[in-house]
Amino acid sequence: MTNQLPPPGVVFLDHVAHFVPEMDAAATALEHCGFRLTPFTAQTNRVGGKPVPAGTGNRCAMLRQGYVEILTATAETELARQLRERIADHIGLHLAAFSSADAAAEHRRLAETGFATLPLVDMRRPVATYRGSEDARFTIARIAHGSMPEGRVQFLTHHTEPLVWRNGFLDHPNGARALTGLWIAANDPAEPAARFSRFIGRPATQAGEVTTIASERGTVHIARPRYMRDAFGITPAGTLPCFVAAQIAVTDLAILQNCLRDAGLSRRRVRLAAKDEAIAVDLPAALGGAMLFHQG
Repeated sequence: MTNQLPPPGVVFLDHVAHFVPEMDAAATALEHCGFRLTPFTAQTNRVGGKPVPAGTGNRCAMLRQGYVEILTATAETELARQLRERIADHIGLHLAAFSSADAAAEHRRLAETGFATLPLVDMRRPVATYRGSEDARFTIARIAHGSMPEGRVQFLTHHTEPLVWRNGFLDHPNGARALTGLWIAANDPAEPAARFSRFIGRPATQAGEVTTIASERGTVHIARPRYMRDAFGITPAGTLPCFVAAQIAVTDLAILQNCLRDAGLSRRRVRLAAKDEAIAVDLPAALGGAMLFHQG
């Protein structure tokens, strides 16, 4: 298994999440796209040594590098309220999580660079193992709700890698292997580029109509809606700026094509760069958003 944990000083694009109103419908839609999903788990926070419901639950498509999450509300909490607020704008991508070896250090850095930070979160979710049930544990550094108009953007540190990336869930019928990028649509790409550069702690560069912020694993791409439509046939669904599409590497585009065709999903051959062939897919309404698949 590829090591998922970045060494000190390194940043990974860890996962992205679709906020959805109905978990069963969203899970079925993601499975039809050729992904194998983990079982549903409810998330909790550890407060004062006791578990407190976070108000959200998830299923995930775990990749050899990173993962794609579907997240839904499970209770009446502030986190669940924020999730429903985002869904009211549109169903789809509303979360980008970056990982580092020390979320607490990132928390301090974010405050020093002007972000309004929230207290560090000790998040848990139960995982069924041969020993019974164990908690996957994460330290999460979040900023104030609304600081990023695209959605929830956070840093985290994994403490239980084997409980998150488990054998049996890493291989997918569509050949998906890695989360390699996240696309943002904005009328003024320079504005989100400056924010995300400051958040990730990496410089923004521009090539033609696309601005990118590259971490050591995974890249944020920002472009105007017209570019998204012309290049990929993707029309942003939400209030701009917004997350539009996850970028996924697969083992073989032909395998992916067969999987999408069998599922009856429309797809388009596009180019991520001058020579990089890719396939763009508008995801079912239960998931929202789009995916850009490329070979790699």
